[in-house]
Amino acid sequence: MRWRLSLLMFLIYAAPGAVIPLLPLHLKRLGFGPLEIGWVCASYSLASLIAPLIAGQVADRWCSAEKCLSVCAFLAAVVLWFMADLTTFPAVFAASLISWLLVVPVLTLGTSLSFTHLETPENDFGRIRLWGTVGWVVSLWLMSFWLDIEEAVSPGTGGHLADIFRLSAILSVVLGIYALTLPHTPPKRQAGEWLAPAAALKLLRRRDFAVYTFVTLGLCVTLPFVGQVAPLLLKHLGIPDAWVARSLTISQVMEVTALALLPMFLLRFGTRGTMIIGLIAWTAGLVALMIGEPRSLVIASLTMNGLCVCCYLVAGQVFINRHAHGDIRASAQGLFTFSNGIGLLAGNLLVGAVRELVDQKFPPTFAVGAAGALLLTVIFFLGFPGEDEELAQRGQADEQSLANESMAPKSSS
Repeated sequence: MRWRLSLLMFLIYAAPGAVIPLLPLHLKRLGFGPLEIGWVCASYSLASLIAPLIAGQVADRWCSAEKCLSVCAFLAAVVLWFMADLTTFPAVFAASLISWLLVVPVLTLGTSLSFTHLETPENDFGRIRLWGTVGWVVSLWLMSFWLDIEEAVSPGTGGHLADIFRLSAILSVVLGIYALTLPHTPPKRQAGEWLAPAAALKLLRRRDFAVYTFVTLGLCVTLPFVGQVAPLLLKHLGIPDAWVARSLTISQVMEVTALALLPMFLLRFGTRGTMIIGLIAWTAGLVALMIGEPRSLVIASLTMNGLCVCCYLVAGQVFINRHAHGDIRASAQGLFTFSNGIGLLAGNLLVGAVRELVDQKFPPTFAVGAAGALLLTVIFFLGFPGEDEELAQRGQADEQSLANESMAPKSSS
């Protein structure tokens, strides 16, 4: 089962991995300005505000997760294939939004399905999830080799970056077929509440979950400072398109390494300590990008992105699964994606506005992101409870529950 879920993660992340890293370069080659690039990149965020909650409701209450995942993958493939021929901003933005409305549920459902079928998610999910990163790297390297071939055939063109959509469409078709072979994951029809996302929202009453959600939302505001601007910085430093793609995979190499070690991190440092490591790494990476030279420092700083994804975001998914019972698991992960979408929407638009304000200069752009990341690290450090405090709070809650039960009136026979 672990190998089957590993292949699922590989295919789920291979499809967007072919598009996301090189999308800013493609949009710039089409002549889009900073704000237009920001809006297209923000289409993922807009989709994240709607799609995961709907998918969570469907998978938790109405339809099996594997069928829902397969349908979304097939429809996304159709949209992605036609995106390769679009060149105007309205058309590209609309198609991008539609494609993400279909791809975002795939990411959410894949995580939920994996947690459902793993016997010990805390130990196994990191090793399963690392294959998603491998899929991202493989698709990006395939794209870089294809760009090299096209450059050799037509020198000076830099390759056809629109092919990122065609490769992603092919991988989505493969994912849709494979999803139909996965174990049946039926909805929980006898669940406690009919509206699963509403039940998942109750998790925000917990201090640890509320702090985690707030900091994650803020972190996602800073993510586009790397995702949207780092490829442009590498291009500015004189790196060809094909090698921009390869350089960006440095992040995923670190991510795979860290994911393999995630169970050890969680055992040694605990949930809180592991996530703090991720936030510190993210702040350090943004500071290095703010410095902006030499080229070796910029490329090396991308490893901090991978460490943050593993130690904060993936460890956070494990944290969410620990507090979400089975009948709201997909919706809880959808709530996580929803909050991410709000942050990424604000972040992508903020990056576009900052780049316009500073005349597309890189140091002040990255300085804004670094300042935000540092503030979030401090908030998490002060607000997120440690394991001992969490256990104490849980014990007090159990004692209060027992007291309430003992004081409740007994029914007469």
